[in-house]
Amino acid sequence: MLTVLVFAPAAVALVLLALPRTVPDTVHRTAWTVTSALLLAFTAALWAAHGTGGGYAYETRVRWMPSAGVGYHVGVDGLSLPLTVLTCVLFLACALYSWRERRRVRAHAALFLLLQTTCLGVFVSLDLILFFVFFDLSIVAMYFVIAGWGRDQAARAALTFFLYTFLGSLALLLGFIGLYLAASPHTFDMTDLTRADPLAGRPVAAGLVLLALGTGLAVKTPTVPFHPWLPP
Repeated sequence: MLTVLVFAPAAVALVLLALPRTVPDTVHRTAWTVTSALLLAFTAALWAAHGTGGGYAYETRVRWMPSAGVGYHVGVDGLSLPLTVLTCVLFLACALYSWRERRRVRAHAALFLLLQTTCLGVFVSLDLILFFVFFDLSIVAMYFVIAGWGRDQAARAALTFFLYTFLGSLALLLGFIGLYLAASPHTFDMTDLTRADPLAGRPVAAGLVLLALGTGLAVKTPTVPFHPWLPP
């Protein structure tokens, strides 16, 4: 179910891009809005059905790159499930607000649908590399949104955003690699890492991993003093 939820916006985006250019902008706006509304209803239904039980729900786990300890593992718990609902609320609000947009409407709608896929993927990922892929694809989508539809030095703002957050991604990746190397057997799976607690009793290594993860997330959040990319 979560796989359908995550990739449905991207599928609709591809359909919109495949339509002839003669298709009216209203069709693109309507498809985007309807898709966002259906996804919100779907996530709300998943949340209602989840109840108050602990642990992960709606899990899918598939071997992806087993030799590297990377898998396609998605699922939600009592924290990530409300965040997926909130994501769908925000993207529906974006779709409704964007009815006033007149510039390159098809590309605008497709990029936001792609961005919704990446954001949902971030919240349902239970593998660190899968999380990293979705997170960085969101950077790419946001770069084009800012550069294409921003105001007042939009290209410079988009480049600043991309460089800052990309460097934050590199810091995150270093932290993920530290966890991977500390685990035995090596894995990027979040649930396996949680059970193994690979950095227990290794304060120096744990401190370095925490520093890398904290720095990466501080850039992306953003937290002072890693925030200069946000005001532009």
